[in-house]
Amino acid sequence: MKKVTIEMACSINGLIATEEGNEDFLSNRGWQIMIELLKDYDVLIWGRKTWDHVKSWGKEYVEDLKNINIIILSQSRDNTNELPNVKYASSIEKCLAICENSQYEKIFISGGATINNAFMEKGIVDSIILNYNPFVLNKGIPLFSGNYFENQLKLEKMVREKEDIVQVHYCVVRKKR
Repeated sequence: MKKVTIEMACSINGLIATEEGNEDFLSNRGWQIMIELLKDYDVLIWGRKTWDHVKSWGKEYVEDLKNINIIILSQSRDNTNELPNVKYASSIEKCLAICENSQYEKIFISGGATINNAFMEKGIVDSIILNYNPFVLNKGIPLFSGNYFENQLKLEKMVREKEDIVQVHYCVVRKKR
C-alpha cells in the first residue's frame, strides 16, 4: 500500500461526536469535503457504527457513495453486501488483505475512533487530515480510542474552508528504528 490517510471532522478540541454518538454539531460541509477528497483515493474504510450512522442520515448520503469502494470493519457482520461497492472485513488484517487483493494503493480511513486508533497502532498511517468545526464539546468521542500509541506529526498545510472550518493536513513522522 502506498498511502494511508485518516480524515475526520471534529470539534476544535478533537471530539468527533457526543458521548451518545450524535454528530449534529458538525457542518454538512465536512461531508462535502470528504466526498471531494475521496476522488483521489481507491477505497474508503469505516467502522460498522459509522456506516450505520451514515445510512440513517438518508438515501442521498448513501447515493453520494455509489461510485466509491468501501470496506466496513465489523466483527458482528461479515460478507453482507448491501451494495455492490461495499465489502465487510472482520479484522484489520482481513481489511488489508482485501486492499492488497483489490490493488487499492490509496486508502482513506474516516472513522470511527476505534478504527482510527487501530490503523495508527499498526504504524501504517501516512497522513492525517482534520476538519476542525467551530464548536466545543467538553465530553464526547475522541478522534482516537483504544490501545496506547504515540506519533509525531508534521504540519503540511492549513486551509480555511467554508463555514469557518479549518482543515489541517499532517504528515505522520515515522519512528526511526
